[in-house]
Amino acid sequence: MECAVAIQVLPMDAATDEEVCRIVDEVIAYLQSLPVNTFVGPFETTIEGDYDTCLDALKQAQLIAARAGSEKICTYAKIEYKPAGITLTTERKIGKYRASNAASGLGA
Repeated sequence: MECAVAIQVLPMDAATDEEVCRIVDEVIAYLQSLPVNTFVGPFETTIEGDYDTCLDALKQAQLIAARAGSEKICTYAKIEYKPAGITLTTERKIGKYRASNAASGLGA
């Protein structure tokens, strides 16, 4: 995995929290269908894979939110790219916190 992208899609014109969740859920479902590692967090979803797949997924995330009904979408991304190797994985970054997150009720 040469690339990791943290993606936050915000449907700015959603009228309710339920509408935000419905649109974001469609984006997450798309990201989970890709041949990448996916980590869904409370503010963003991180994907890890090859560079082209990850960057195309970033573009598609916005288009999916638009098809889901949002007419104004703000998307924030953090991209880690390591062309000559493997990026620092999500598991390596936060795996050691899995038990404390589960104990707090905030994660598994």
